[in-house]
Amino acid sequence: MDDAERKGAPRTHLQNQKCATNTELKHTAESMAFHPPHHLQSSHAVDSGLFTYILPSHSNTLFTHLRSLQEEELLLDCIFPPQCNSFQAHRLVLAAASQTPDDFFFSKQKSGLGVEEIANHLTPVGLRVVLDFAYCGDVVVDLSREGVMEDVLNACRCLEMERLRQRCTSMVETSAATESEKSLTIIKELWERGVGCDVTIQAESGERYSAHRVVLAAGGDYFRALFCGGLRECTEDVVCLRGVEAWVIESILGFIYTGQLSLGWGQIWELADALFQFQLLGALSLCIDFLLARMDESTCLDVLVLAETYGLVQLGQGAEEYIQAHFQCISAGEKFKDIPCYLLDKLLDKDSLSVESEIVVFRAVVSWVEDNPKERLPVLPGLLHHVRFPLLSISELNEALNCRLLRRSTRARGSLEVLRSLLEGDYRGPECRSRTPNHVLVLVCGDAIDEEFMRRVPSQNLWFAQQFHRGPGLIRSIDWRPFAKLPKPARFRHCVCLLNNKLYVLGGRKYYGVLDILKTALRFDLSQCKWQRLPDMMSQRDYFSAVSLDGKVFVMGGNCDDSQYLDAVEYYTPEDNTWRRAHPLDTAVCGHAAAVLDGQIYISGGCDPHQRCLPSMWHYHPSRGCSTRAPMTVGAGRAGHAMLALGKGLVVAGGLQPLWMGFGDQLLCELYDPTNNSWSSIPALPRPHLSPGATVLDGQLYVLGGSSASTEGNTNRVHRYDPMEGCWENLGDMPHPYTDLAACSLPLPGLLDVH
Repeated sequence: MDDAERKGAPRTHLQNQKCATNTELKHTAESMAFHPPHHLQSSHAVDSGLFTYILPSHSNTLFTHLRSLQEEELLLDCIFPPQCNSFQAHRLVLAAASQTPDDFFFSKQKSGLGVEEIANHLTPVGLRVVLDFAYCGDVVVDLSREGVMEDVLNACRCLEMERLRQRCTSMVETSAATESEKSLTIIKELWERGVGCDVTIQAESGERYSAHRVVLAAGGDYFRALFCGGLRECTEDVVCLRGVEAWVIESILGFIYTGQLSLGWGQIWELADALFQFQLLGALSLCIDFLLARMDESTCLDVLVLAETYGLVQLGQGAEEYIQAHFQCISAGEKFKDIPCYLLDKLLDKDSLSVESEIVVFRAVVSWVEDNPKERLPVLPGLLHHVRFPLLSISELNEALNCRLLRRSTRARGSLEVLRSLLEGDYRGPECRSRTPNHVLVLVCGDAIDEEFMRRVPSQNLWFAQQFHRGPGLIRSIDWRPFAKLPKPARFRHCVCLLNNKLYVLGGRKYYGVLDILKTALRFDLSQCKWQRLPDMMSQRDYFSAVSLDGKVFVMGGNCDDSQYLDAVEYYTPEDNTWRRAHPLDTAVCGHAAAVLDGQIYISGGCDPHQRCLPSMWHYHPSRGCSTRAPMTVGAGRAGHAMLALGKGLVVAGGLQPLWMGFGDQLLCELYDPTNNSWSSIPALPRPHLSPGATVLDGQLYVLGGSSASTEGNTNRVHRYDPMEGCWENLGDMPHPYTDLAACSLPLPGLLDVH
C-alpha cells in the first residue's frame, strides 16, 4: 500500500460531502452524513503503519462505571447475606482483586466451600472492605478501630485477597489508580482465556468474540443500554452487531479491556464512525489525538468533515487552523474540489486564511466551481462575496475580470462591476480588511541553567512553536524551531510588545550584577528580518511591565538598581524615535503586570519598596495617572505574575503570594470584569509559574516557564487556558527550562521567511 493510499480518505470520502445549492449552506443533516472511504474500509489487515495510543484514565473510568452498576444492582451475580446484611457484587470484579481469580468461576476455595458460602461466614465490616477495594482500589475504613483489622485480614485470607492484605499491612500505600490498573490486567487475562465470559459478540461476517457482559456495560453507554435496558439482548447468549466488521469489534473489545487502540490511516475513518455509534468516548478521544497529531495536507479536509459530522469541536478547530495555515497549498490540490460548500463558505470568510495574495482565494473559488459547474454555478455569487477584490493588484484584477466563469452566472455580474470599478479607479464600495495570517506562539530569551547544572546562562534565542503534538493519552509535546537571535547582550527579566507588526524587546538585565540592568531597546521588523537598535529608555529597568497603545510603547515601574523601585512611566513614539515621560504611577512597584483592554491600560499587583506584595488593581491613564479599582480577591497579594486580556476580561495567573513566613507559589487564578469592577475565580494552574512568559493566541491564554517560589526550581511546562472549555491543558515543554522570559504571538508566514 503506497503512502497516498495509506493516508486515507481520497476523493471518494469528500465526494460524499458535495453541496450543490445554496440550501446546502444551511448545514442540513443530509449534507452532514459521514461515509468512510470505501476502498479503505477493509484495509486494516494489511495496514502496517499502526500506532498504539493509550488512555491512562481508562481503568479508573471503567471501575467507576462498574461501581455504578453495582450500586444500581445491575448484572449482579454474587449475593451475600452475612449476618442478615445484604451485599451484592459482580463475580468478575471480586476475581480481579484476588490472587486466585479462577477459583471464583471454576472450583471451590481451598476450604472446600464456594465463594458465596465463604463470604457468608465473614463479618459485614470485612466484606465491605473487600468490596470497596475490589471496586475502588482503596480502603476507606479506619483500620485502627477495635476488631476492624482482624475482620479485614480474615476476609483477605478466606477470599485470598493478597493485594488487599498488603495494602492494609504495608507502610507504603499504593494508589487506587494503580490497584485499578492491576485489576484490569487480571480481567484482561481472564478474557483472553475465556474465563467467566457470558456473552458472544458476533460480527456481520460471522466471526464471534467472547466477552463479559458487565465489562462491556461498564465500557460504554451503548452496551449498558443493550445489556441493562430490558432489550432481548439482555438474555441472549449471542449478540450480533449488524453492519460492523470483525476488525472493528476486535478494536472495540481490545480498547474496553486494555484502554489501548492501534490506529492508522487505513482504518481511522471507519473506526471513528463505529466508536461514535457505540458511544465509546474514551476511545474516540484517542482517535482525535491521532488525527490532530498526524494530520497533513492530504488528510486535513477529511478530518474537518469528520469533525463537522459528529460535532467534535476540538478536532474541528484543529483541522480548521491547519487548513487556514496551509490554505494556499491545499486549495491547489485535487481533494480541495470535493470540500462541501458550507465548509468552503466558512473557510473563505476567515481573516486568518494564510495566502500570499487574495488572488489565491479567487482561484480556489473558480477551481472548485469548475469541477462541477452544473451544480455549483448557482452558489458562485455567494462564494465570490468572500473574495476581497480591493486587495488585488492591477494584474490580478485583470485576471479575475477575464475569467469566463463569471460571465456564465447572471448573479455574478455584481462582482464584474466591482472589478471594473477597481480597475478604473472609481470604486466606492466598502474597504476590505487584510487577511491576518495565522499567528504562532513565540518565546523570547530568558534565563536557564547550563547543561552541567553549574551556572545560569541568559539566552539570546527566539523560538516559535511550529507544531503541537498529541501523543497517546495525556502525552503532549511541542516542536520548537529557532527563528532569530537577539543582538548581544542576552537578556532576561525583560518585556516585549507588538506595535505595527514589529516586535519590541525592552530592558531587562544581562546578568546578576547591579550594573547589569539594561535600558536598551530593540525592534525587530518581520518583513525585513532585521533588528534595529532604538534610543535607550530614560531608566534602566527589570521586572517592569510594557504595553502598546495608540501607536506608542509604554514602560511602567520596575527595579532600577536592586535597591530602588520605580514609579516612572515613559513611552516611545516611532514617528519621532523618542522616549518621553508620562504620568507616574501612584507608588513605586516591581514585579507587577499590565495589559490593555478596550483601549484602557490596567496594572495589577507587584511589590512595593517595603517588599509588600500588593493585591491592587489600577486603571492607568498616561496623562492622569492611576485610579484604584477593586483589588484582587485571591490571597493577600500577587507579584511576578501574568495578566492578559481574554475576551471581555483580564485574566491574572501565576506568580507568588505572601505567606506567614516569606512567599509561596500562587496557583489560583482569577478574572477581572472592568464593566462591573469585580473579580471571579477560574481554574487554578496545574503547576507554579513565577515570572513566566505569557500571551494570548487564537482566544486562548498561554503561560510558559518561569520558576517556583517554593522549590526555587525552574518550570519547563507550557500551559494553555481555554475559556470555552474552562480548563488548563499541559501542552508540553519549552526547548529549555527558561525563567524570567517573555512571550508573544507573531504571524506564521513572517517566521517562516525569517527562518
